[in-house]
Parts: sequence; structure tokens; C-alpha cells
Amino acid sequence: MIYVATQSLKGDRVKIGDIVEKVGSPEAFTAKILSDLVKNGLIESLKGPYGGFAIQPAKMESIKVIQIVSVIDGDSIFRGCGLGLAECNALEPCPMHSKFVKIRSELKKSLGND
Repeated sequence: MIYVATQSLKGDRVKIGDIVEKVGSPEAFTAKILSDLVKNGLIESLKGPYGGFAIQPAKMESIKVIQIVSVIDGDSIFRGCGLGLAECNALEPCPMHSKFVKIRSELKKSLGND
């Protein structure tokens, strides 16, 4: 998102190969992430020789990090057990449950979901 945004501010669209090269991520993984970001309206895609991925500069200000995290990772970071246990909740908490409740709340708030 950051690379696409910086190029978009210059008026450039970026191809997947450029993103893979600059970011250093596998092409299939990058393609899936980009597809998910397009489907969720966070970036746009245009096919053809002058196509590529871009974000409208006016839209950049309204995109919150939490939207990007949710598209890529879902909301499990805000719901799952901090220790990775399958059974962890307020009724049957893990030893770190109360600390992670606070951490998740602060993380969610700082990523833009007040």
C-alpha cells in the first residue's frame, strides 16, 4: 500500500512486477493481496499497457490502517488468544488474557477504529 501510494502521488500506476521487485514479496502472494485490496475498494486496478495499481490521492486520506489490516489478515488479531490457544475467552481466560484485551483495544484504537 505504501509503495502504491507513493507512486500514485507521483501520478504513476505500478505493475505487479514493480511491486514484487521493490517490496521483495513473492508474486503469487502479492497478486492475492492486491486482488483483495482492489475487491475492498482500497486501491484500483487498470488493465492494459498503461494500467497498473493506484490509489486516488483524495482517497488516501480516508483510508485507515485498520482497513488494510482487516483486508489482509482479517480481524483475528483483535479476537484470537494472544498465546494462540483455541479456548480462551473471558470465562476461560489464558494467563495473558486480560493483558491482551487491553493491548488489542489500544491497537484497534491506534489503527483508526475509535
